[in-house]
Amino acid sequence: MIESGVPYAPPPPPNAPTPFAAPRRPVGSAMVLRHLASVVIALVLTPVGVLVFDYGAGKYAQERVARFDNSGTAGELVLMVVGALILMSVAASARISGLGPVLAGVLWGLVPFLWFLVDLRSFFDLSQDLPSTYYWFTVPTYLFPLVAAMLVGSGLAGRWRGRRPDDGR
Repeated sequence: MIESGVPYAPPPPPNAPTPFAAPRRPVGSAMVLRHLASVVIALVLTPVGVLVFDYGAGKYAQERVARFDNSGTAGELVLMVVGALILMSVAASARISGLGPVLAGVLWGLVPFLWFLVDLRSFFDLSQDLPSTYYWFTVPTYLFPLVAAMLVGSGLAGRWRGRRPDDGR
């Protein structure tokens, strides 16, 4: 209890631990593993997501042209959704570390787009050898930059957030 004449409790001793200390950031090997996990997830899943989405979209377009309706296209739509979910999981891996989506956006979005701009012939020579080249490699002017913007943006936004101000409690 506080004496009746003293309006406030005495301050804690200077060497006492604070009751609600801010959580410590991971250091050392935990931070390295976090970055490594994000990089592996992003670099492996990005081309998988792009190819699954591209394959589904290409088959969907072929079915639409052949039948002029949507009957029998459920499997292709499911493939497109699965590919989109894979790409969204890559973007969400920015919560682990922003490094992975940024590297994947540069490697799987920006580099192919720049290659397309610099050497068109070799770009299309390679794209004809790939298993799924319905849209991504036939319309690289906006699909590769779109992947780059999505992944680089999620990587930068996922980890670059300001510190919360201390509210004095």
